Amino acid sequence: MFKQRSINNLFFLTLILTTLTVLVPGCTDGLFAGKKSVVLQRADWSDRGLIGRKITTEHYTVYSTIPDPDFEQYIPELLEAAYDRYEDTFDTRFDKPLELTTYVFGARREYEWFIKQNYRARFDTYSRIRTGGFTEGTTSVNIHTSRSTTLATLVHEGWHQYVAGRLKRPIPAWLNEGLACYHESVSFAGNKPKFSPKHNTFRINSLREAVQRKEMIPLAKIVDTHAGQVIRQNHSVYTQTYYAQAWALTLFLKHKEFGSEFDRMMHDIANGEFTARVGATRLTQPDRSDASFGLATFVHYFNCRPQDIEDEYYEHVLELCGF
Repeated sequence: MFKQRSINNLFFLTLILTTLTVLVPGCTDGLFAGKKSVVLQRADWSDRGLIGRKITTEHYTVYSTIPDPDFEQYIPELLEAAYDRYEDTFDTRFDKPLELTTYVFGARREYEWFIKQNYRARFDTYSRIRTGGFTEGTTSVNIHTSRSTTLATLVHEGWHQYVAGRLKRPIPAWLNEGLACYHESVSFAGNKPKFSPKHNTFRINSLREAVQRKEMIPLAKIVDTHAGQVIRQNHSVYTQTYYAQAWALTLFLKHKEFGSEFDRMMHDIANGEFTARVGATRLTQPDRSDASFGLATFVHYFNCRPQDIEDEYYEHVLELCGF
């Protein structure tokens, strides 16, 4: 367990999702002047009463009903920049480009109508989403609530789309969600998106709250748990803590003592050797029933169990929080 440190007399502003580090000017007139647009085609789009735009880029088809044409111009630029980052996450260059589909609805009633028509069997689950979106396969469906929230959500869900299209086998939830959060924090520097994975203010504040409440989730549980299990608890605070800790774990492994091991893991995922290697490790565990996919991945690539580095991880969390 963590040696939970008492944090007293510390004031911090509780930030909601809309305070993710996404800076977007109020108007895009001239923003992309001198820069070749990533948009290949833009056309009107309608679907049984929904009216919006269809925007086509090299890797994305975006369907949008956002009533903000200035802001909408950022979306294809952001998605293509994020796609390049996803590719760079792996120590491999892929020859085959992906074709991904993204829906962004400007009103909740549009979102609910769309999922009722197209995801009827899971409508009860997806209708509970108040802010953000979801991904099935290479398609993501998102609700526009604010500029910052929407851009962060698109990059987060974009990672899940990319993984679904690029990888033949799944990766552990802690890694999948950790990397999705890793890509979230973005700002526009001039006309170019700038990603800042270490400065994700929303995730940082979720960590701060968990530390102050002394409710950090044990690292072994983060590694063992599937994201769906967290969401099914229907406890928003616990869910946000899980995602924030998965993000912190990704930073810790990738940028601290395990950088080469993390890179080797990503290389194996890309070249298809990952599943066999992790499967072999599961078979060698003393109690096979206790060797989850997430745990076996951790043990194989980092040569330790989560509880062995828990104190170092907790110190890393405190550093991220500024405590």
